[in-house]
Amino acid sequence: MNKDKIIYVFLGIPASGKGTQAKIYAQREKMETVSSGDLIRNIISSGGDDPFVVDIKKRYDEGIPQPDGVVIDLFDKFLNQAKGSVVLDNFPFSIGQADFLTQYIKNHADEWSGITIVYIDLDPEVAIKRAISRKICSVCGTIYGPIEDMVCEKCGGSLIVRSDDNEETMRTRINHYTPRLNDLVRYYEKSDAKFIKIDGSKTISEVTELIGQKI
Repeated sequence: MNKDKIIYVFLGIPASGKGTQAKIYAQREKMETVSSGDLIRNIISSGGDDPFVVDIKKRYDEGIPQPDGVVIDLFDKFLNQAKGSVVLDNFPFSIGQADFLTQYIKNHADEWSGITIVYIDLDPEVAIKRAISRKICSVCGTIYGPIEDMVCEKCGGSLIVRSDDNEETMRTRINHYTPRLNDLVRYYEKSDAKFIKIDGSKTISEVTELIGQKI
């Protein structure tokens, strides 16, 4: 059994670039990666009129974080099937979730060796401007800035604007996220986890290079 598996956690406010950088790092290192948003959107797309799923969708559309119990269950299942190191995008995102992950590592010490936190720091106003101008490929998930094209240059899929990428929803999301994120930063700065802080205002390639240097 592999006892050297590491959980890499990418944290940051919405539109900080954490999702893009998580995917880049995972692809480069050939690791599995998943975000809480991915798992939630998968449930929404397959849930129909289930009241549980309707509640999840309502919170998602309003930019309100999901309850710990919902998110923890999803990530517990994901980690249990992981065959190697993994990259988690924006999980944990509460102290309760962080405590779960810390305990998970302790309970599975024969498989997992530790946690590395990559915190991408970005001013909220910059994040909002990024979000309302970005497009996302509906097929491969590649994120684009303000471009006129509606076709993904990587896979040919259609580019879309996510329903939550508007100024009002973004401000709501950031207002909900910031206190939780600040709590997590303090939590991990005092923990045994490796903690890396990255300037998210730089270009994608510059941020990628910084992560490579520090990780």
